[in-house]
Amino acid sequence: MLGNQYPPAENVRYESISIADVPCMWVRPEGAPVYEVVAYIHGGAFIYGSFKSHTALVSHIASALNRSILMIDYRLAPEHPFPAGLNDCIAVITHFFTDNPGITFGMVGDSAGGNLTIATQLGLKAAGGPMPHYSMVISPWADLECKNDSYTRNKLADTLLTREYLQWAAGLYAGNAGRADGLVSPVNADLRGLPPTLILCGTAEVLEDDSIHLHRRLLAAGVEAELILFEDEQHVWPFMDIHSKSSQKALADFAAFAHKHTL
Repeated sequence: MLGNQYPPAENVRYESISIADVPCMWVRPEGAPVYEVVAYIHGGAFIYGSFKSHTALVSHIASALNRSILMIDYRLAPEHPFPAGLNDCIAVITHFFTDNPGITFGMVGDSAGGNLTIATQLGLKAAGGPMPHYSMVISPWADLECKNDSYTRNKLADTLLTREYLQWAAGLYAGNAGRADGLVSPVNADLRGLPPTLILCGTAEVLEDDSIHLHRRLLAAGVEAELILFEDEQHVWPFMDIHSKSSQKALADFAAFAHKHTL
């Protein structure tokens, strides 16, 4: 099964809970601090993904960060199109971190979860809700109009995704909303006031330009943002092999960025 390509990290505990009526799971490394945590939003083109698919990956991220991670099992399209999943993520973070104001947090997401990581912060900002100290996204699908040059440039190099598949999934997720809407495609949003953001992306992805354009838009909005491109890597490469050299570097980059912004 996709997502079970390797065992979970050692010395990590799991706890299933419900927050704001949304299923969640704590992924807790042994010895992780109590008052610094991370919220994780999984990918899957808004139509796939769950605890089952992403727990192994998240356990290794939690271990690398030495942070407890709260995974959010948001509702998926097509049964629950936009804004259902986004609303779930906003509700979980608002509820938990309002009730626990002494806990500082960051946010991490991959692919569609990278989209939702940024969109959730936009929703929190608009509502005056609790904001993360930082966010880190890997291979974010930030532009659901699927029109960037990297769809053509990396068509042959990308062995995982195609424009046709992503256009289909985008339609299922967006529903009656326009795909250019800033909460559907965060690259189009007003990104001012967002926390420092780290973007990791492979250069063999059809979604490479999503990361490049998101990075440019964040910088233009005055947000501290860093983009690290991984040569010849595929979409969310740590998902497939956490032990590769480039996956281990991605974990180290995550850990360094999180440490820098929680001091």
